[in-house]
Amino acid sequence: MNASQTLSKLKICVIGDYILDEYLIGQVHRISPEAPVPVVWVRKEETKLGGAGNVIKNLHTLNTQMVAMGRIGNDAAGEKLEKLLIEENIKPSDLLLMKSKDIPTIVKTRVLAGHQQVCRIDREEIIFIDSDEEDTLFQQLEQKIEQCDAVILSDYDKGILSPSFIDRVTKYCKEKKKIVTVDPQVSHFFNYKNVSILTPNHHEAGKAIGKVLETDEDILDACKIIINKIQPNALMITRGEKGMSVFLSEDASIHHIPTVAREVFDVTGAGDTVIAVYTAYHAAGLNQVEASLVANAAAGVVVGKLGAASATVDEIEEKLNELNVWL
Repeated sequence: MNASQTLSKLKICVIGDYILDEYLIGQVHRISPEAPVPVVWVRKEETKLGGAGNVIKNLHTLNTQMVAMGRIGNDAAGEKLEKLLIEENIKPSDLLLMKSKDIPTIVKTRVLAGHQQVCRIDREEIIFIDSDEEDTLFQQLEQKIEQCDAVILSDYDKGILSPSFIDRVTKYCKEKKKIVTVDPQVSHFFNYKNVSILTPNHHEAGKAIGKVLETDEDILDACKIIINKIQPNALMITRGEKGMSVFLSEDASIHHIPTVAREVFDVTGAGDTVIAVYTAYHAAGLNQVEASLVANAAAGVVVGKLGAASATVDEIEEKLNELNVWL
């Protein structure tokens, strides 16, 4: 049985910052008489999963089973977010989002005129989870870990992945011999010790070590510094139009994978696609380099679409066939 056929048998836990993305889509015909700003005549409204929710959406497109763990507000936006997650075929028993009375659900509202973003309005309170919330989440993980083939930590720096919680989760996953993959934030970069893989982009990796990463040599140097500090099994640095580079700790080898995107319309959410696809295919039996090749192909698909998109198994396989990559 090949990896694609194994995906539906997997269950992947996504722990992170769940965000509700709102879109107000309209037209601009005039400038406001009140201030020098465009008047957007709204013709359509949409709500979508953002943050860790977009990782869930990508996993659902791959036909995997999922567990969602995080924190939302006890509010109407939180209800909308939960409804969207259920639409991604998450079972109620696998929808484990704490509802806070003090912290609202994070909402990002984008105002669009045609395909042009006019402005973005953020509603959020960024406060790290307290010890009681951390204990609740960790107990939920303990109850679910044996059912899960992998854990994804989706860090948008909104308060769920505190340093102490990161430490507990990564140690526990290693103890249980579970794949744990991380899309890190710079502020927590070096807290992610001994994980299966980190997937920062080159800007994030560069900020973490205080250096601009441009050449292959820069990337190799950065990988060695990061690997030395936190000892992940592998490190993937996504590099935009230059594709991605994957460093394996086991033999200190680096693999540069060129981009496969023909046209780039929108890079929104591409990082979520990469970590979702890599994790799923690695858990399905592909090695680290093979899973990276598949993730790179998936990224090439989604950047050719508008908005935070996802890639189907058929689209990924078609892209791999175009590249004469057979796994």
